[in-house]
Amino acid sequence: MINKLTHSDYSLILDIGNSAIKLFVVSDFEILYSATYSNIADLEKIFTLFPGIKNGICSASGRIPCELESFLAERLENFVNFSPDTPIPITNLYRSPETLGSDRLAAAIGVNHFFPDTNVMIFDFGTAITIDFIDSGNNYLGGNISPGLSMRFKSLNFFTNRLPLLQIPDKIEEIGTTTNEAIEIGVVRGIIGETMNYISKYPEHKIIFTGGDSFYFAVKIKTPIFVFQNPLVFGLNRILNRIYF
Repeated sequence: MINKLTHSDYSLILDIGNSAIKLFVVSDFEILYSATYSNIADLEKIFTLFPGIKNGICSASGRIPCELESFLAERLENFVNFSPDTPIPITNLYRSPETLGSDRLAAAIGVNHFFPDTNVMIFDFGTAITIDFIDSGNNYLGGNISPGLSMRFKSLNFFTNRLPLLQIPDKIEEIGTTTNEAIEIGVVRGIIGETMNYISKYPEHKIIFTGGDSFYFAVKIKTPIFVFQNPLVFGLNRILNRIYF
C-alpha cells in the first residue's frame, strides 16, 4: 500500500499506444508507481497519492482521449507531447524524423542515459521487433523493424488455409516432427537467428533487450546482454528534465 506523498519533484509519464495507455510516476529516474489507464479515476488516484506532480510528458503512437487531455491541462503546470520538434539530449540522425516512432526515440534516449558515450544496439521485442542503434558520440543512427513473435504466429494462421494459430511455446526443439512444432520452432528460431545475425555483425556494441518478449529471448540467446525494462519512461523523463530543470 502506497501512502499519500507530498514530494514536489514527481513527473507523470504517459505511454499512449494503440491498444493501451500506461501511466507512470517517476522521481529521480526511479519509477514509483505504474498503472494502465481506463478512465479519469485512474488519474485522480495518482494525483491523490502524489499531489506534488506538476510536470508531465507523453509519447503517443495512439489517440489521446479528449477527457484525458483536458484533465492534464487542468492539473499540470507543464505538459509536453513528445514530437519531432521537442528538444532532446542526443543527436537524432534519422533522415525522416517526422516518421520515426516517438517510442523508439524515447527508448533510445533512456538507454543512452544509463550507457552514455557507448555503442549500443537496442532490441525491442514487442508487437513489432525494432532494432535501434546509438553510437559512442551519443547519436541516434536509426534502425530496423520486423514482425514480432505474436505477429508471426498470427500471420501464418491468417494468410494460410490450414495452419493453426499457436501460442508462444515454453520449450522449442531443433527440428519439428509435427506441424505445430514446425511452426513454433520456425518462428522462434527465426527470430533468434535474426537477432544473432545483428549481434555477430556489431560485436563492439552493448546489447540491450527490452519489450514484452525480452525475457523470453534473453534466456534463449547465449550472449552477454542487458534486459532493460521501460527505457521509454526514463527517456521521456530525461527529456522533461532537460526542458524544465
